Amino acid sequence: MSNNCPLSVKELNALREGDKAAFEKLFYSHQEKLFAFIFKLLPNREEAEELVQEVFVKFWEKKHFLDPTQNLDNYLFSIARNLVFDKARRRAYEFAYIRYLKENTASFAELTANQVQFNELQQLIDVIYDSLPPVRKQVFTLSRFEGRSNSEIAELLQTSTSNIENHLNKALRVFRKKFKQYHIEWYCLLIYLGA
Repeated sequence: MSNNCPLSVKELNALREGDKAAFEKLFYSHQEKLFAFIFKLLPNREEAEELVQEVFVKFWEKKHFLDPTQNLDNYLFSIARNLVFDKARRRAYEFAYIRYLKENTASFAELTANQVQFNELQQLIDVIYDSLPPVRKQVFTLSRFEGRSNSEIAELLQTSTSNIENHLNKALRVFRKKFKQYHIEWYCLLIYLGA
């Protein structure tokens, strides 16, 4: 663990087991630094504060995987960076979709109906994504949202490239099946996932 970590090895181990006092110490020692980092990338105070909270929620959800030899700052800032990029990516999709609708729709009523459809599509994608098993979700995130290659993911997760490909194929099959079930065109999924 890095020298600037406010937690002792004992506290880190307690944190892995769900110790709330250790978590609070971590939160208060990193909250301002994370806010400054996020605010620099996303200059909206309310959104930056919300993302700081999300960083700690994500950290808490994965506390059991905490490696005491890992640089805690790097880990937290990596979560923050990924959350900012996810938010930016979603915003870019929304803006692109709205721009497309404005250019190709005759009336505001159609635009509103299409926005409702887009929101429903986004919710469906989120539900499908959340239904994936944890490892498959992690592989999918690293591949589709972070743009990592299969070999990078295999090395990171200490498994074979074919295992990674298998997880990705199964994840995409779930998306295809659900999209077909809801009569959603496959090209929507391709646009969304960048596949």
